[in-house]
Amino acid sequence: MESAIILVSGTAVGIIAGLFGVGGSFLLVPLLSIATTVPIHFLVGSCTSQVLGPATAALLSFRIRRRDLRIPAILMGGIIMGTLAGSESLAEMQKTLGEDSQAMTAAIQYSYIALLWILGLFSLWEARLHRKGKPLPIGWLKFSKLKPTCEVFGRDRKQKISVISLSLFGLFVGFLAGFLGLSGGIILFPGLHYAYGIPSKRSAMMSLVLVWMIAFQATLIHAAHGRVDLHVVALLLVGSTFGAKLGVYLSLRTTGGKLREHFAGLLLGTASAITIYLLLPA
Repeated sequence: MESAIILVSGTAVGIIAGLFGVGGSFLLVPLLSIATTVPIHFLVGSCTSQVLGPATAALLSFRIRRRDLRIPAILMGGIIMGTLAGSESLAEMQKTLGEDSQAMTAAIQYSYIALLWILGLFSLWEARLHRKGKPLPIGWLKFSKLKPTCEVFGRDRKQKISVISLSLFGLFVGFLAGFLGLSGGIILFPGLHYAYGIPSKRSAMMSLVLVWMIAFQATLIHAAHGRVDLHVVALLLVGSTFGAKLGVYLSLRTTGGKLREHFAGLLLGTASAITIYLLLPA
């Protein structure tokens, strides 16, 4: 029964990966920690590893140009350092609380819930303002006067973005990837659009490139710590790789505004389901 749950979950996450440019670990880790008996530290490592499947399948469905790799390349420096720091923090928590500790499971679950609620409510608020013709100002982390800068195609055609700002953003995303098992897309997709002014569809594509890079190096780190369950990874890969193709097909036929609105609904729906479950008496 657990194998079927993992397989179906992988398929759903594959669709989400192709649609929004996110890896789906933010869904898999908390949901599988509730629906299965797999220890939380194995879920963190295994769910990060499986992202390589749908991310690769989705990337092959996009037409990626050289200029689309400029921002991901800059962000990766900070992401690698952040992932190492986050993974080490998780390892220290394991030593302190014990691998099967309920306190460790609860800490990771509630961290996920807080992140999902914050991002979901913000995305829904912005999507509704956009529908009313009152879009929020975007690009407030570009810091174009902070040298060095890079040039990127955005909503206002070519624009300059601070390399330092991008690197610090990557450090933050990487820490979450290493500590919570996130592929980073849940932060990258809205972050690239709102904070740096990059259009939604291009943000999703750049996010997917980064998700693949993050998953690759995070898999090596988690494997070194013995936190990857190959049985779980294989089941997730089978479903997610096929689901990713469908997700890309849907993404290419959805407007940017609708894409962000659906993203908000996904986050809030997941946060609500997990919150309700955790609040129910055992």
